[in-house]
Amino acid sequence: MRRNEGTSVTEAVRTSAARRPGATANEFYDQLVAGLEAARAALPDDEATFFNRPMSDAELIEWLCFQAYYEKRAAEFIGRWLADTPEDDAFALLARQVRDEARHYQLLMRALDRRGVRSLDGWRPEPEWEEWIDHWYPSGADTLERVAAHNVTGEIGAAGAMVAVRPRLPADVAAAIDKILPDEQFHMRLGRTVLARYCVTDEARERVLYRAQRTFELEQAGRAAYNRRMARLGLTDLDAATPPLA
Repeated sequence: MRRNEGTSVTEAVRTSAARRPGATANEFYDQLVAGLEAARAALPDDEATFFNRPMSDAELIEWLCFQAYYEKRAAEFIGRWLADTPEDDAFALLARQVRDEARHYQLLMRALDRRGVRSLDGWRPEPEWEEWIDHWYPSGADTLERVAAHNVTGEIGAAGAMVAVRPRLPADVAAAIDKILPDEQFHMRLGRTVLARYCVTDEARERVLYRAQRTFELEQAGRAAYNRRMARLGLTDLDAATPPLA
């Protein structure tokens, strides 16, 4: 059943902003995060629930491949941002994040290696993932737009997903996630820092809202594509009470 049908990130933020006109940059960030939480709460129950069972080996490998792909792409596109990041503070923070994302990729590939998967060469992402991760995340006119999409909207979603799925993971993969999650918290703090310092005009806030809303939409499309992929591979039933990824 859908709760608060039609709620969007932008609508939720504007509702919050109406209660606190003239918000500071930090307050705007809090409104944005609250808007994301409200939009997630408005998802259907089956889409708001992660895996409700231990993963099979085949399903786990698919999930690990997706996560490794996501982390590798993040290291690549954030690395490309650095040449076009004039803000010294953001440059230093993003440079650290590149290292983090590369380390996460290594941790996930080691988990795959223990399961006989040596590389992602034979694995192909879904078109929805390419639109979301390969094209949308790297885009953005400036540091503010890029960080609003990836570090604020994307990393909040990614960290929440990892926390939700962790109880269904085998011990070695859960241990890898435990090493990744503290870095995700740093990446989210990076997002807050950038918004607090540079999202100070109405025009900037409108751009951030657009980036957050579109990222949220692409994320949900990407998760739906994951569910369809699992069904196509015979690893889950889309008609089950709780699809595997939402």
